[in-house]
Amino acid sequence: MSKENLENIIKGYNDADQFRLANRYVNTEALFSKEGLTEEVENQTPPVCVNIAHLNEMTSIKDMGKEFYNKHLNVTILGISSARGPKDLQDLLKNLGAGKVTTTAIDISDGIFTEVAKMGLDELICFQQDARSTGLPSLSQDLVLRDHLGNCCPPEIDKAINTEVGRIVKSNGISVVNITSSDLLQQSIDRDIIKLEHLNSVLGKVIVSALQNSVYDLSELAIFLPNLDLSGLKGKILEIGQNENFVVFGEDDQGHGEWFRKLNDHIMEWQRNGFNIMEIQSREGWDSHNPPLRCHRHIAVLRKTT
Repeated sequence: MSKENLENIIKGYNDADQFRLANRYVNTEALFSKEGLTEEVENQTPPVCVNIAHLNEMTSIKDMGKEFYNKHLNVTILGISSARGPKDLQDLLKNLGAGKVTTTAIDISDGIFTEVAKMGLDELICFQQDARSTGLPSLSQDLVLRDHLGNCCPPEIDKAINTEVGRIVKSNGISVVNITSSDLLQQSIDRDIIKLEHLNSVLGKVIVSALQNSVYDLSELAIFLPNLDLSGLKGKILEIGQNENFVVFGEDDQGHGEWFRKLNDHIMEWQRNGFNIMEIQSREGWDSHNPPLRCHRHIAVLRKTT
């Protein structure tokens, strides 16, 4: 099968609930609500509330009070790790002085939207939509938040989402990106690393290329490799490209993928789409997997300059 045919057939998973469960977002959220930003919370895969707690302390955000004061803001959140995420974002903006916040929540599946609607936001619009094509008007959003979306999809899809964010954010508007980079991933304990050359020999270059472009999980990959037992790939750190570009497939039934590349790769992509970096906060930690992955997490506040 050619690379083009493979990518045309693969559509990506359409239910994120299993992904949320595997990352224990609800458990971490409950622990955070009870104890705050403890070491235990910091060493779990963070739901939006944890990232927004950090965001609230960043100088670039604190300085936006005058900019947002009494203003009606249009904001979009791409990728919803937990139902309270959009409300936490609205509360942050209200604390900065925003008068009204219209929130567009977009996720690959709609299973979480009923819970989001119960959070009592000012004005809420929910879409089950591919974030590469939101359908929102160009230059319409004051702020867009991407919550680890780049870790939930293959790199080329993440780059297409970056382009879409550049289209919908107003000139001088804000993009906030929560991301985990690959810079510390190889320090993970009890994780085998399969190098690109070996992976090419086992799966073939067309399949490995699809891991960069279109394959979301092992259940999807199994459709195209029915005679190959893929269970041994779960939990391994798979090198799928040069410059520390990796995917790790989870232990859940779907074998969801999580993608990691270097922070500098993300920075160059943001700049190509017309954003300047206002501030980046970085922190080290582990995540919710067993055994845990070593994570270098970043919150980037970006300003649209074009």
